[in-house]
Amino acid sequence: MAAAKPIFAQKFIVKWLNDTKGKVVYFATSSPIDNVIKNLNILGLKEEELKYITFFDYDPEYREVIKADNGIYKGDFSDVNQLTRAIEIVDENSTAIIPSFTLLLVGSKDKLRLAKALIEGLVKKPTTSFIAVNSDMFVEVNKLLEEEVDNVIEFMKENQDIYFKVKKFKGGKVEERKLLNFPRHLFENTKKEVARRTSLIIRKKKLKHIG
Repeated sequence: MAAAKPIFAQKFIVKWLNDTKGKVVYFATSSPIDNVIKNLNILGLKEEELKYITFFDYDPEYREVIKADNGIYKGDFSDVNQLTRAIEIVDENSTAIIPSFTLLLVGSKDKLRLAKALIEGLVKKPTTSFIAVNSDMFVEVNKLLEEEVDNVIEFMKENQDIYFKVKKFKGGKVEERKLLNFPRHLFENTKKEVARRTSLIIRKKKLKHIG
């Protein structure tokens, strides 16, 4: 469900900003930032609300976290040191969105160490975070996260519809599943861009390790 998780996160961001004008930190792991912004606009983000979002652009070629001229942070957040540095930048009053922690784990030398850095930096602090993981690919990491987080949401596809179910809510369970409503073309476009960017990043990671 590579497209469902980021779309859910983007709907959450729009609702959050419309209601609270709080700050958001978005790790654009599996999608280009321009496309994330397009999705947010389609989902109802007001133009003036974009200033409340800080983007972290994931690129395995970076050897340290830098801040570009456009205010976007860039770095290889699959590197424990760079992920830790990025998390240090995150204000504790911000909502942190990592729509594909899975992609940070792919090809990483120490996946559990990366997960523990994430937990120590975000989960155990007074920060609201949305962290998406493919549970089938990284069972051990997902189990580690599930033990620490308050809420666990599972996504599923049935025919052309996408559903989500809250499996754990602050320690409890909620069995009822709900339909994830969004413009249909958004799913297909996001699915294609996630596949393209994921392929590109995996190639970059392989070349980095070879080099």
